[in-house]
Amino acid sequence: MVKLKFIVRDGFLVLRISEGKERYYKSVKSILVGNPNILKHWKADKERFSTYATSYQENNKALEDFKQVYRKLCLEHPEYNARQVASYYSHSKILNKANGIETETAGSAMFLEQFMEVVIEREKQKQGCNFECYEKLLTKCRKIIPDFNLIKFSDINYDFCSKIAGIFAKYNGFKGTAKTFRAILGRASKDREVDFSLVRIGDFNFNDYNPAKYEDDMKHPDVLTKDQIKDFMHIDLFNLTPEWANREKVELYYDFCVFMLQSFFAPCDVIKLKVEHITRNHTILARRKKTHKMVEIPITPKMEEVINKYAGQSKDGYVFPIMDDEEEKKHITKDYIFKKFRQKLNIWLKDVGEELQCDFDLYAYVFRHTAITVALDHGLPIAYIASVAGTSVDVIQKHYYNGNSVDNQLKLQQAFMQACI
Repeated sequence: MVKLKFIVRDGFLVLRISEGKERYYKSVKSILVGNPNILKHWKADKERFSTYATSYQENNKALEDFKQVYRKLCLEHPEYNARQVASYYSHSKILNKANGIETETAGSAMFLEQFMEVVIEREKQKQGCNFECYEKLLTKCRKIIPDFNLIKFSDINYDFCSKIAGIFAKYNGFKGTAKTFRAILGRASKDREVDFSLVRIGDFNFNDYNPAKYEDDMKHPDVLTKDQIKDFMHIDLFNLTPEWANREKVELYYDFCVFMLQSFFAPCDVIKLKVEHITRNHTILARRKKTHKMVEIPITPKMEEVINKYAGQSKDGYVFPIMDDEEEKKHITKDYIFKKFRQKLNIWLKDVGEELQCDFDLYAYVFRHTAITVALDHGLPIAYIASVAGTSVDVIQKHYYNGNSVDNQLKLQQAFMQACI
């Protein structure tokens, strides 16, 4: 049960909101008039100022009105804990309520669309920040949510999010859309200009409305088969994708994919890899971009061949001559050069996938998936694979180590056959 009490803390009068060992405090300094002497005239047992205090009648009434707002909230929402009660109102809103003003504050009257535009502009001002996800969300919301331009933060609650999630679920990309929308709400709750708290949506979880929530458990990464790996590694580079006129680019794309296949690295890791990451132990020691985990992988003969091939071609010390630090600074979009390279690489890989007869559109990340799968099929410990791949054992077990490889299926069939003999 949440308890409310005025106390003196560090020489200031505050409202303590408590439940068990949890304690939260709300300053009431701004509602007091006449600068009363708290240490001399405050009566702790009665939670009010004595008759000797300056403006004691006005201040006692102001304190009672202030406390009544939270008392009413506790009665209307007995399920709220102390933290939820304490964070429910912004400072400006609680003062208005205590004074009997029920009109919306400027923050709660702010439109959701307006705030999203503000977030996008703020992100654009930051060097190398990614604002595209917010732009895509704004465009999508304007297109699929009825009267989106009329939605205020005062309209947002649990039921509102449920309705929005239902709309998002009707379109592709639910997971990314919902994640970005939730991020917008999180930003709004921390913005002093917006009168909004995440307490208003309670324990709402967008993932509960994900139409692919249970399909994800059955979905496995796209990987190359053993034959496709051999074909790719021994392919005739001269005749590979002949429709691509720039053969130097084709060779760079090919070497980039070979490096991914033998290093466990994702495209974003390979492109940022520098010569300084190569150790004396003939390994690569670098931090993964996505998980920020430090990984150390051995350099295979093929990887060493690629490293030597492009040695000295990058003025900024990268293994591959793709990144250009000075050029990157000219772009507002974060990782602009990498994103453009990855886009062109994936277009080329679609053509390669047709030559390899893949039953999916080949893309760059497949080589990381394949590297992890190859290591598992060859019996390497899962903990070691997770370590060198810069991920967790749980992720490996959930997405890769599922017994779906042909080798594992044959071994399982043989085990049952031998058990029946």
